[in-house]
Amino acid sequence: MKPNQNPTTATTATTATAATTATALQGVALYGGTFDPVHCAHLKVAHAALQQLDLSKVIFVPAAQSPLKTSAAHASDADRIEMLRLATAEEPRFAVDISEIERGGTSYTVDTVHFFRQQLPASQIYWILGADQFELLPQWRQIEEIAAQLTFIVLRRPGYCFAAPPITGLRFEAVDAPLMAHSSSEIRRRVAAGALGAGQLPPSVEAFISSQALYT
Repeated sequence: MKPNQNPTTATTATTATAATTATALQGVALYGGTFDPVHCAHLKVAHAALQQLDLSKVIFVPAAQSPLKTSAAHASDADRIEMLRLATAEEPRFAVDISEIERGGTSYTVDTVHFFRQQLPASQIYWILGADQFELLPQWRQIEEIAAQLTFIVLRRPGYCFAAPPITGLRFEAVDAPLMAHSSSEIRRRVAAGALGAGQLPPSVEAFISSQALYT
């Protein structure tokens, strides 16, 4: 499937483990975020991208510190990594890469893209993001350089119309994604209040949160 072009233009286990596993594969999507905690909607989004674009792998990339968020993660880096590993353990096409956490500081997408382009020179690289973040792409550091290196996967929400920002060389695919009824922040509040609903977290992640008394 060929990616759409912007109509206004002519248009890692360890880090090594995740990258090496995907080296020979085509169609690898990177899914960045704080994942504090990872929840069922994150996994549904990744599955939707796999199925609708026939990808070989989705690599979850937890951020050390997002440049668009002023607050730090509530759970520790180690706990966020462990929750991701638990959540993705049963899907062989999912992987977890910790290069941004190992790098530390503010996590800029351009640095992550450079890393994966070196690790996966033969693969077509995608980046998963929501339609709301898609419209904010002009705020990203060195966005035109990022756009030249990959194709964005934009999560199309029911009833939400998005417009492609005017970025030279922008390529994107829109996929139908499930509506995230609860954000990570809402889930943290529900955990603290003891009001977490069934199906909001993978059972292994919910058990880990309980055992470690996270977000309480």
